[in-house]
Amino acid sequence: MKKRLLTILMILMLLFSLMPAQAFAEKAEAEAGLKYLNIGDSIAAGLSALPNEEDYFAQYAGYLGEENLFRFYSPIPELPMPPYTWDDGAYNLGFPGLDSIELLKALNNEFLPSMTDPHYALQVQLLNLIPQADVITISIGGNNLLTPVIASVFDMYDLEPGVDDENDLMAAIIAGGEANWNANLQAFVMSALSSDYPSLGWFLETRTAQFLEDWPAILDQIELLNPEAHIIAMTLYNPIEKDDCEALFERYEALVRPMNMAMRMTQNRAMLANVANAFRKEPDAVAFRLTWMDAGMMMPPVLIDPHPTTIGHQLIFEELMKVRNPRAFQ
Repeated sequence: MKKRLLTILMILMLLFSLMPAQAFAEKAEAEAGLKYLNIGDSIAAGLSALPNEEDYFAQYAGYLGEENLFRFYSPIPELPMPPYTWDDGAYNLGFPGLDSIELLKALNNEFLPSMTDPHYALQVQLLNLIPQADVITISIGGNNLLTPVIASVFDMYDLEPGVDDENDLMAAIIAGGEANWNANLQAFVMSALSSDYPSLGWFLETRTAQFLEDWPAILDQIELLNPEAHIIAMTLYNPIEKDDCEALFERYEALVRPMNMAMRMTQNRAMLANVANAFRKEPDAVAFRLTWMDAGMMMPPVLIDPHPTTIGHQLIFEELMKVRNPRAFQ
């Protein structure tokens, strides 16, 4: 009996000695944190979340064990130049206004060197940080639709985005009153429903088609820079409530559906956080209302911010957590 027990113990000791060291170090490595990089548009940048690190990037970075957060701000006074090494922490290269065309251009190193172009600064950081990242989250595609929408809303009041800001737009909306807003909104919806050039709908359809072409090319470039990175993409949500403007809601759904389908078709290359489905169940994820409201002095009569609220960023974080246990990223 003693000999048999001794034999079993010797076999177990031999097996343990042959097991890879990673099997015993897995927990320690996971706790040590991962190199987390967040890229994309204004949603990635954290717009409309409450300050003090309430956006999904800060929450997910903490979940992955990263405490030090570094963010890209545009414009920036000094451009980071290679070599750009990864300090301890998580990096957010969210760039307000970025669309799939611009992201792909940056990944292809197509922006010319410039001390004043923030796109070039973004390009430098993307090309240096992507090869070093363990986990990359991507929020892109929303501006393919929102850029022409924003331009059309500004045009309603003879304003120009970039020259005039959202405060100017809201002041013009309030000064114009409810009747003027409703008339402009009707014309806006009719243009969005059209497919004829140069209607808003034509631009929306064109830029949707552009995303379908850009998305696999974006993944190609990221994989070329870092074939080992774990990529998580976020599906695109509809910021419009059906009860608020059904025709515009349905139009947006028809545009965003093929964009999300394109991402689902590449799930073997990029995991998906189902943000669209989570937002569909929570109307407070976005504070966007087109119906004129008598909200008094403390609230504007319409809400034209399509970005996620703090609640929305919390939902994005929860969807990211569902994707995969972070130990699987080691």
